[in-house]
Amino acid sequence: MRRRRALTALPLLLTPGLARAEVAEPAPFAGFERRIDEQLADVRSVVVLQRGRTVFEYHRSGFGAESLHSVESVTKGVLSLLVGIALAQGRLADLDRTVVELLPELAGVNADPRARTLTVRHLLTMTAGFEGRNRRFFDPKGLAAFAMSRRFTANPGEVFRYDNPGANLLAAVLAKAVGAEPAAYAQQHLFTPLAIERTEWEADFEGHSLGFRGLRLRTRDMAKLGQLMLQRGAWHGRPLVPDAYLAAATEPRGRGGPPLNLPYGYLWWLAPAATGRSATFFASGFGGQLIWVHEPLELVVAVTSEVSEASNARGQAVDLARGDVVRAAAMPPRADAASAASR
Repeated sequence: MRRRRALTALPLLLTPGLARAEVAEPAPFAGFERRIDEQLADVRSVVVLQRGRTVFEYHRSGFGAESLHSVESVTKGVLSLLVGIALAQGRLADLDRTVVELLPELAGVNADPRARTLTVRHLLTMTAGFEGRNRRFFDPKGLAAFAMSRRFTANPGEVFRYDNPGANLLAAVLAKAVGAEPAAYAQQHLFTPLAIERTEWEADFEGHSLGFRGLRLRTRDMAKLGQLMLQRGAWHGRPLVPDAYLAAATEPRGRGGPPLNLPYGYLWWLAPAATGRSATFFASGFGGQLIWVHEPLELVVAVTSEVSEASNARGQAVDLARGDVVRAAAMPPRADAASAASR
């Protein structure tokens, strides 16, 4: 029943060919394994990075470091990163391009004149204005056409409404702009540069990548994506996602709303901030899938959990990240907690 834990220098996590050193659990995280085992039964895995080091790692019995987990709506956060990359490459001109400009085949799907004003930015901020039907995703006319055909209940840009079909529409827009499905585009321009080698991304019956969910990742690779966010889109000195885009993505685009009732950026949830962009932001998936970034402590927390209504209601992943992990990370480091690379 023992779980794997490590304090390692981040390059050991990121660079192929280097051995992984196993060392004693750092004092601030002492007892975390037992607490998760005994009190947080929904949680399947945890990886915590601080200041570029892995300071805690946990995998419940039956899961391991190589396990792929369904990250549910964390997929949306990855989709946002891909939009930023497409902007940097010039494949997407700007966020105010309309959907019907990019997908002219959808121009006649919705007779409401507001459909012609719908932009990429509206989809990123979940302010498209469609009615709040999130239960139906697959439709004979296709994901994008179904999403576009829904009834408008607000003008685009005016009201936040969590919108799963809208994320599918954004995935279709991205695919058209870059000439590849998000799964393939991510592998070439995001996952491969991060040395993320094992992923799965669910597609519909026509082979189109889902936007609202569907991605499966290792927990360590979820943490890499959080570290990329913390490093403002740069990886080993190479810019992958524009800093300016990520700054905008983590700035509140209104007060947000359900299901979390927190401010929202570009498909990333934000902790409330007095002014400007938030220093704490996260991608959240149903059941307790989480990439949590807390800039003041240079902290990244990746959590996977059981995918169920009960797990979703209990919220153990968020409680763990913003509670116990933040408190432990705020403790002064021990003098003997040196980089594993030097051992």
